[in-house]
Amino acid sequence: MKFNKKELWRAVKYTLFAISAGVIQIVSSLALKAILSRFMDESQTMIFIHEMPTSSFIAETVGLALSIIWNFTFNRKFTFKAANNVPVAMLLAFLFYVPFYPFQTWYIAVVESKLVNIGFWGFVVAQGTVMVINFVLEFLWQQFVVFRGKVDTNDLAAKERQKAQQALAQSDGEATVAEELKQPDVPSEDTATSAITPNSK
Repeated sequence: MKFNKKELWRAVKYTLFAISAGVIQIVSSLALKAILSRFMDESQTMIFIHEMPTSSFIAETVGLALSIIWNFTFNRKFTFKAANNVPVAMLLAFLFYVPFYPFQTWYIAVVESKLVNIGFWGFVVAQGTVMVINFVLEFLWQQFVVFRGKVDTNDLAAKERQKAQQALAQSDGEATVAEELKQPDVPSEDTATSAITPNSK
């Protein structure tokens, strides 16, 4: 398989933006939960896949929405360099979580219940594994659904192509000059004739 540096760099950028989005999700969720705890009773619960504090559901949902917006904005511009319709692409990005958010909530609850004997580490395993699943599936969703047919179509991609073409043209020009310099000078027919014809007096 041919090694594709461009696609590798795309995956690296996606990974970095995904990590930053995860940090934003965690920080914003914790901050909002701390604020809501001052106004809402922790005993107030709701059912979403399983019973959970209402304040936790609100905080986690808002944190998730902020991370989606962050991830979408930077990946659209710098990772996939797509010039497609922003509202439509944003809608497609959010649609990924219509099935995934309930799955994530269910998955974490189930894994934590199975690993309850290891305490906090059960939560770490649940969160860590679901983040890996989310990372892989969302990358495929953005690559083949959200930005399908629009990858490398924005102004940034156009500038990079132009720069690459200019570099290639310059390289071809330098190669041509170097090739010409390597060729020996061939005397012209007139020069050769005058060299062998004796001068008349």
